[in-house]
Amino acid sequence: FHDVFGHVPLHADPVFAEFLQGFGAVAAQARTEEETEHMARLFWFTVEFGLTRDEGEVKVYGSGLISSAGDAANALGPRCDRRAFSLDAVISQPFEIDRFQDVLFVVDSFQQLFEAVDEAKRRMGAK
Repeated sequence: FHDVFGHVPLHADPVFAEFLQGFGAVAAQARTEEETEHMARLFWFTVEFGLTRDEGEVKVYGSGLISSAGDAANALGPRCDRRAFSLDAVISQPFEIDRFQDVLFVVDSFQQLFEAVDEAKRRMGAK
């Protein structure tokens, strides 16, 4: 269910698919445990639990949110701390996979995802 309803629709979107391809290329070049952890956090808070702002309204786009009514309700509800997306904030934020998220990040556009991958690539000295 999660893969079909969560991942497939986004993977079919050409812009998001391009982001995923770039993300994968950079993540594959992680050389240290810290770089791997940073890329895992970037994946978690974008691909799995990403939020976006559309005409002033926060909406879910992450696969974990799309495929779980409970996670989506939590993400948009009063208990979740929705923060502006930045690479530094995301890679510094730990997460637990077996509970509702206390903190999530909101992008204003998918362009921010490309910029975050480019910055991660630069910091890692990746090719």
